Amino acid sequence: MGTTYKVLESGIEFFTVALTQSKVSVWYREDPDPIGHLMDYGGWVEGYSPETIKIASSWFMCERFEFRAYIK
Repeated sequence: MGTTYKVLESGIEFFTVALTQSKVSVWYREDPDPIGHLMDYGGWVEGYSPETIKIASSWFMCERFEFRAYIK
C-alpha cells in the first residue's frame, strides 16, 4: 500500500496541516508531467501567505511549486 497524499491548494488547507503538524513535501511540476519532481522532503508548515509558504525553515513561492501533505 502506497503513501496517500493531498495536494494543498487553499489557505484553509495550509492552516489545517499547520495545526495538525502534518508533513508537507515540495514538488516542481511542469505540464504535462503527471508526477512532478521532488524538490524538498519538507516538514511542517511554519508560516504562509497567499504568495509564499514556509516549510522547515525555507520559503517557497506558491505559484512555482506543488505542496503535498501526507495522510496517515
